[in-house]
Formats: sequence, structure tokens, C-alpha cells
Amino acid sequence: MDELSSGGGRSHGRKALDSNNQRIFDLMASVRSTYFKTKNDDELLVKLRRLERGIQDERAPGHALIIMGESGTGKSAIVEKALKSLDTLQNYDDGYGNLMRPILHVIAPPGCTMTDLAVEILERLGYESTVIGRGASVYNKLRRSLQNYGVRLLVIDEFQHVLEAPKIKGPAFVANSMKNMLQDKSWPVHLALVGLPEIEAVIERDPAEQMERRTDPLVVANPTFEEDAAYVEWIVNTLVEDRAGLRMSSDQPHEFIERLMHGARSRFGIIMQIIYYAIEDALEMGQDEVCTENWIEAYARMAKSKGTDDNVFAEPAWRNIIRPVNRDGSLGPVAPVKSSKKGRR
Repeated sequence: MDELSSGGGRSHGRKALDSNNQRIFDLMASVRSTYFKTKNDDELLVKLRRLERGIQDERAPGHALIIMGESGTGKSAIVEKALKSLDTLQNYDDGYGNLMRPILHVIAPPGCTMTDLAVEILERLGYESTVIGRGASVYNKLRRSLQNYGVRLLVIDEFQHVLEAPKIKGPAFVANSMKNMLQDKSWPVHLALVGLPEIEAVIERDPAEQMERRTDPLVVANPTFEEDAAYVEWIVNTLVEDRAGLRMSSDQPHEFIERLMHGARSRFGIIMQIIYYAIEDALEMGQDEVCTENWIEAYARMAKSKGTDDNVFAEPAWRNIIRPVNRDGSLGPVAPVKSSKKGRR
């Protein structure tokens, strides 16, 4: 279920963390590296296995998997985890000292055009920006490079950035560019596009409607209190006690799990981040248990709010506190509630 990693390595000559800071670093590395499956993991793996089988048939054109979800749902984490399960598509040496990369995972930069994305992919393959060029030559170089490196599955995260570019020629142009990659007879590439719900426009704006029949959509579902409260509580206890070596104090907020899920807007990624922040705060304060004050601080850190009248772990009328989730997965502001209470910091 979990994967632990050590973060003890450091550059030659850099001073080491002091013992207490190193202890917090190591414990938080253990906490953050523990992976918890959700209802989305199995469904995603089934769809990725379809792509994996399609890749084995080198005569077949490429297909695309579009993974959509709201900000803070944890899309990137489940994709990264699932890709590791595709045994036939892991990196390998071609026998001549060249690293072949059947899966290439890139993140689309904010406001990037299709040309910018092509440059990003080439840089990810190791090309210097000075030799990549611009214009049509970039696409030709990209096509050759994908084949030279054995790339069969191209995963593009934050794909909504391509649709947001100020110079974008429109979703129809993006759809056509993606379709060309799928249909390239000399080297068809399969795609996994990850992003916010609007990336579905790539399918909808294909005038020939060919993308639709070559695309398999997956909408990342949020947990619900009715179905997942017990699981979320188990996650909290596992991270606090088994990974961080702390205890849950007896003064937990009333209706704690419901507050946690409500405060995170039921986005799994935000739920996890609040848990991480609460544990880290307890460690920073030198405590041996996680208490209400740590949850208040964790939510304040996530929401960038110092008051307690708009904090779901402090306010009795917490159900009235509803924050938007920003596109970057952070919590947005809520209309202030009249109160003179202040937070700890």
C-alpha cells in the first residue's frame, strides 16, 4: 500500500539539517510517501491496461485516455502510481547504451501553445532548447524523436494549459494535432491527457468526430462522507500514528471527519494536504500528539487565512464556511463572518 523514500541525500558541501529539523524531514517523508488507493485507482488502471494492449498491436492506430477532474482531486498522484504498474512500458536499455522511454510523462506549462508543448516534450527527452528550433521543424523533430526514444504512450498533465494559451488557434486545432499523433502510420503514439474538466473540449471540437471514437474518458470522482468517512478516518490514524509516530489527542473537533471533508470540499488531494499540514505543525511544535489546534493551523495554512471565524475546525457554524477551490488546488477566500477572534499566528 505504501512506498517509503529517504530524503537524506544532499549536495556535496551543503550543511546538514540540525537533528530536530532532520527528524521532522524524515517523518514527513514517511508520511507523504504513503499511498492510499481510492475508487479511481482501479478504474484508471483498467483503462491504462487497454492502452497497453493496444500498444502491443503495432499496426493499430493510437488511442487517447482523457483523465478529467476538478482541482485538488489528486489526479496527478493516481496517474503517476498507475503508470508504474504498466510493466511492458517501463524504461529499458536498447542494448547499445541508449535509454528507451516507452512512457513519457510531461507537464504542460501555463499558457503553452502546441509548439511550446512540442518544445517541452523535446526538452524532456534531453534536447537543448538552442537546437530545437521553431515552427514546422519542431513538429518534424518531435515525430522523429518520439520514435527514436521508443515513446509509445505520451502522458500530458495539466493539459488545460494548452487550451488556455493566449495565441491558441482553438480547440479544433489542438484536436487535429493530437489526432495526427494517434494516426501516424510510421509511429502511432497513444495519449493520456490529464487536466481539468474543460479538456474534454479536445474531443468535442474535432470536426471529423474521429477523436471521440478513439478516446476513452475517465472522470475522477470525489469521496463522499456517506461512503468514505470511515476510510478517511483510517487514513488519518495511519498517518498520524504509524507514519509520524504521534497520537490523536482526545480533544478532536466535534464531527472531525465531516469537518475535514467539508473543509477540503471533498477533494481527496486537499484532504491529504490538510492531514500533512496538521502532522507537520504538531512536529514543529514539539508535540507527541495531533490536537485541535493543529487542525486549525493546517486549515488556516491551506486557506491562507489567519482568523478562526472562517476556519472549519474552529467555528461552531462550520457548515456555513464554503470556500471555492482555485485552479491550482488551493482554497480560495470566503465571505468574512463578523468576529473578533484571531488565530494563533
